[in-house]
Amino acid sequence: MTVVRGLDFDVSRALGAVTALLTGPIPSAGSPTSIESDPHTGEWVATRAAGFVLLPLWEGPDLTGLRDPEWTEQLEAGDRHLATLTRALDEQWGPHRVRSVDYLLRNPQADRPAVHDALLRQDLYGDLRVWAPDEAPARQLALVLGHSDGDQPLTLAGLVTAGPIPELPD
Repeated sequence: MTVVRGLDFDVSRALGAVTALLTGPIPSAGSPTSIESDPHTGEWVATRAAGFVLLPLWEGPDLTGLRDPEWTEQLEAGDRHLATLTRALDEQWGPHRVRSVDYLLRNPQADRPAVHDALLRQDLYGDLRVWAPDEAPARQLALVLGHSDGDQPLTLAGLVTAGPIPELPD
């Protein structure tokens, strides 16, 4: 669960979080991975490590016990939120590129870059939508939507890296 659980999706709030993420500090080389949690609820706040920061932007409702059509409606809502935020960022920074994490899903024993390890630890198995914004030329920004299984809530997250996001084999 995340600190944005229970908040309605608001594209303006998500864009503000993306801007803060893009312009905020990124841990330097040699920094250990830190998974930050709310001290009262234990909910995920952010993951910080050498060269990147990952944080939740929206979390959907729990899907436990939902059946179609409600289950499908919730999945479609997550896809709509991702598409809305993607369109807004495409308008601002130009078309995004898509990076798949399928290689890591097909090869669970493969070595993985720390940034991909962090994504998978938060059950963010979706494709990355990636931009290299003019406002921060040494950084890349990505959005990802995922959930660990059919009953867990969807999470939309933002990722910023110092430098390019590592490419994975096909």
